Amino acid sequence: MRYHVSLEAALPEALSNALFAPSRWLDDRVRAGGSRPLFRLAWPSSDEDPAQTPVVSRTPQPPQLQDLPSPLPKGQFLPSLAQQKLKPGVQRILLAGDSMMQGVAPLLMRDLARLHPDWEVHDLSRQSTGLTVRRYFDWPQRIVEEMDAKSLNLVVVFLGPNDPWDMVVDGQRHGFPSPGWALNYALRVDEVVAAAVERQVRVIWMGLPSMREGRVRDGAVLQNHIFHARAQNWGTDYLATEPLIGVLSEPFQKFKLGADGQPMNLRAEDGIHMTPSALRLVKQALLEHIQKAAQP
Repeated sequence: MRYHVSLEAALPEALSNALFAPSRWLDDRVRAGGSRPLFRLAWPSSDEDPAQTPVVSRTPQPPQLQDLPSPLPKGQFLPSLAQQKLKPGVQRILLAGDSMMQGVAPLLMRDLARLHPDWEVHDLSRQSTGLTVRRYFDWPQRIVEEMDAKSLNLVVVFLGPNDPWDMVVDGQRHGFPSPGWALNYALRVDEVVAAAVERQVRVIWMGLPSMREGRVRDGAVLQNHIFHARAQNWGTDYLATEPLIGVLSEPFQKFKLGADGQPMNLRAEDGIHMTPSALRLVKQALLEHIQKAAQP
């Protein structure tokens, strides 16, 4: 059974404006006599030719209250989505996330400084943070502040293991995992992505790799579904780490065979964090993803 709710009137005004601005823009265009175009990731401004604006083949819709997704068959994972191109010129990039990003950020920053010395790359990673609890560190608010203060072109987000806990929203507790939890978590993701789309800032949201511990593992499975679905909905990018480090639909493993046929230790003893070898794999995948997005 699926449940559907009308969110526009129930949400705070600022979030409602961000989430529903695309559909309002489309409706205004149609009422004015224009055709209904594809949603534009880079929104047209008053001095911009809409014909020169990149488009994606979907109109964003708010997340729905519905059943939790079914587990993927063994060996399968949600694939990467490369749906955006970076504007030409100097890139101003924000790396945001918890301890997952803390390991990747310095490696990526070193390589980007060598390849693109004129680019600006800022590391805002903070351990023990996430989207579930806002009172200690509010990721959507901080990312919006950084986008405005630094005129960013790209935000990369890599977080999640601290989030599989109950959420309290407007005085109501949503247990993990539940449809209410998934809906409210997706709304937190949309706060970031909607604000970025409005500012013509590209987003790469990174999926989580396999996890050993039950609650964190169950969280990663659900979170990846949410990250992937929202990226697909908005036309932003999703970068899968599962094929690099470990697939969530398979048993957890610390080791995998490297290109030389020798076993590589990829995971820390806690079954969550990654070893230097694994961090280099993720860094390289993210670097290549950004490089391709920056090509004409």
